[in-house]
This record gives sequence, structure tokens and C-alpha cells, in this order.
Amino acid sequence: MKVSHKKIGILGSGSWGTVLADIAANNGNEVMIWSRNSSTADEINKSHTNKKYSGSKKLHRNIKATTNQKDVLSLSHVIVCIPSSTVRSFFKKNKKHISSKTSFLIASKGLEKKTFNSMSEILNEELCTESNISVLSGPNLASEIIEGMAAACVIAAKNKKTGKSFSNILDTPSFKVFLNDDVKGVELAGALKNIYAIVSGLSDGLGNKKNTKAMILTRSLVEMSHLFESLKLKKLTLLGLAGVGDLFATASSEKSRNYSFGYLLGKGKTREEAKKIINQVIEGEKTLKIVYEKVSTLELDMPIVEKLYNIVFKKGSVKESFDKMVIESDGRDL
Repeated sequence: MKVSHKKIGILGSGSWGTVLADIAANNGNEVMIWSRNSSTADEINKSHTNKKYSGSKKLHRNIKATTNQKDVLSLSHVIVCIPSSTVRSFFKKNKKHISSKTSFLIASKGLEKKTFNSMSEILNEELCTESNISVLSGPNLASEIIEGMAAACVIAAKNKKTGKSFSNILDTPSFKVFLNDDVKGVELAGALKNIYAIVSGLSDGLGNKKNTKAMILTRSLVEMSHLFESLKLKKLTLLGLAGVGDLFATASSEKSRNYSFGYLLGKGKTREEAKKIINQVIEGEKTLKIVYEKVSTLELDMPIVEKLYNIVFKKGSVKESFDKMVIESDGRDL
């Protein structure tokens, strides 16, 4: 185990922020986690638990919680785990508290609605510090990792030193970190898979079996590759942890919010009913709308995205729209 002994900041006390805080603390670091909720911060500090997101799991005592974001932003290494839709507003509001020497690891997945920007592009625009920014993605179901089950992630950074520093913070025998330099590709793959995880859940909710699941996941990867090609990104990234790895994990687990959202839609629940049952942020729903609008401008053939949009936002027939996802493709295998 590599022990780096740094003071690490975590923005966001949800399931993913809590897991990464625990990994970093168990790896010999002092961790300060920021929460919007004072009761959550008090629970972490007094009971060393975050029951809403990690059950009765006892968190490492090196984790301290705060409701003051300045306590986190003043540190040299900060991991971003807040909802993607709030990233720009948060950093626009708080940039005056951030040192030019602070390095960021973005674990939030998503795309900005108006610009199609990734989270790293937003941070670079707000902070003008591209060399200090890295991103994390991969097949990481928080509920499994918090139980100590083996997992891996990929950290992408244009500056190798920045990526390596965060790798040293998080890499453990049970949580392996791999490095990459395709920042935009890793981010886009991580955002897109949330859409296709919804489709996978939808398929299961409709009662389909293994052949259908295999077909849908394969065609999902093809659609992703077409978008990558259109945006001149590295399609090879889709074969790594941020692409195939993350897609397969998220699209086959009932612990995934996106999969569960699709499953409930397949079972006949309305969009509003499904969201109420899950009661957490469903990133794939937001990303679906953003990607659908982008695909329209690029004039790409992405029938899975198009038909899922019809189900989620236009209240189209679930069964009919699902059946058309593959039938209306252009017929190319790749």
C-alpha cells in the first residue's frame, strides 16, 4: 500500500464522496469532507457513519466533516463529488478561495447542458488551471466498494504528475488505479454510460433476457463510438475502464440508480414515480437530454438515444420505443 500522508479535501458527502473519503483515509491521508447538510456533517464527526449513503459502515477516523467549503478548498488536493449540474456555479462562486497550486480530481460525471462541456472543461474555464485538473471514472458501484470488494478506476490527466499524485492517494490493494491521458474521452464515456444503463434497466424491466441485454449493450458501445468519432475523440478509450468497464457494471446492477430508473420505467412506472422511488440524483436522465440535443445538431444516427428520449421526455410507448431502438439502426455492425 502506498501511503502518501496528505491532507485531502472531498467536495460532496453523497455515496461516491463518502467512499472516496474512506479509501483516502484508509490509505494514510487526513480527509476533510464537505457537506451541504449539517446533520450529515455532525453524524460523520460524532458517529463516523453516513447512514443515508453507506449504511452502518464505520468510516475511518481520519475523516472529518465540515459545512464550510473553504475548509476543503484551502487544501492542496481536492476531489470533486458534487452533482455535475452544480459544478460551474459552485466554482464560479468559490474561485476566490482557491489557490493556484490546488490540484483537483473530478469524480462527478456529466455534461453541461448549454455547452456540452465536460466537468474538466468547466473547471478549466473557471479556474484557468488545466495542468492541475484530473478526472476519475470506471466501474465503481459505491455500495460494493464501501464493503471492501475489489474494484478499479482510471484517472486521466494531461499532466502526468497531477494524475500520479491522486493515484498515490487512492491506489490500494482492493482499489486499483490505472492512468490515462485522454481526459475528454474518459469523461464522455463516463457520462454516456449512464444513458445506456437506463436502457439496460428498461430491457430487464420489460422482461427481456440475456440475448437482448447483450444486443443492447453492444449496440450502445457502437453508438458511443459513433459519437466519439464525430467529436474526433479516441475510440480506443471506450475499451477501457471508463467505457466497457463502467458500462457493464452500471448496466447490470440493481444498485445503480440509472439502471433502477430504467427498470422502473420498464415495469410501467412514470418518470416522476421512478424518480420518487429512487430519491437520488439520476445523472443519466440529465445527460440523455443534453446528448439528444447534441446528436440532433451533429445529424448522427443514434436510435437508442433517440428512442429513450421519446420514452423519458415525450411519454412515448415504452415497449414500442424499445423495440425500435435496434430495428431503426442503419444496419452497420460497427
